Amino acid sequence: MRYLDGLRDAASVDAIKTDLLRTAYENEGSFLHRLDPRVLLLWYAVFLFVPWLFYDTGVLLGLLAFVSILAVLSRVSVFLVGVMAFSVASTLASYAVVTAFTGDPVAAVQALIPFTLKLTIISVSSLAVFSSMGPKTLAHGLRSLGVPRQFTFLITYGYRMLPVLFEEYHDLVNSYRLRSAAPDSPGRFRWRHYAYLLKLSMRAFYPMIFNVAKRSRVTVEAMETRGFSHSLHDEASAELQLADLRIRPVDVGFFAGSLAVVAAIALLL
Repeated sequence: MRYLDGLRDAASVDAIKTDLLRTAYENEGSFLHRLDPRVLLLWYAVFLFVPWLFYDTGVLLGLLAFVSILAVLSRVSVFLVGVMAFSVASTLASYAVVTAFTGDPVAAVQALIPFTLKLTIISVSSLAVFSSMGPKTLAHGLRSLGVPRQFTFLITYGYRMLPVLFEEYHDLVNSYRLRSAAPDSPGRFRWRHYAYLLKLSMRAFYPMIFNVAKRSRVTVEAMETRGFSHSLHDEASAELQLADLRIRPVDVGFFAGSLAVVAAIALLL
């Protein structure tokens, strides 16, 4: 029972919310966070293509182990890792079920393993890179690479709105729970209780969307009042914001070391 209580606490809404917010904002002590965001984005672009160069399962498993180590060093959210693992397992299981009626399910799963490993490597790389960069660092990295500031502002604004959305959605669900009566009987397998929670979550979704639209309009009007559009074409403003970006020897060493690890895995496995 103690393990079930621990699992229930880990899967609670508050635990998931804390885990996601910690991943988005409090990874400043991780290894990848110390690197230059431009180097991290270049590394990510390279690892989007590297898995597609290999077909051997051993090499792909070696690459997956390498990016998994980086994900651990980046302190990736356990909830996100669990969702990704469930997605991979459910995809393979669904193909096995479908092919059981049309052919050999074992052969179908074996044929899909290399493709699934490649997608998993890319997914873990994405988690490792973007979990290590806060909204400000990611926006500066993209802007230094020539991405328009309007786009980087949308990313930063989305990050800033994330905790607000969590809190507002949680408050709306609790307010609906206070104003409505729960089922007298939970039913077999508590289906009435879960149906009640699903109904509350759907009713709370639409007020949250309307509040977000209203808040976004207020934010845009406030930024325009402070001269946001005028600063888009100001070179001095851009230089001041990107003045802290520096490519140091540790950045070059990480990128070259990653390529060396890939070469070693390809030659040894």
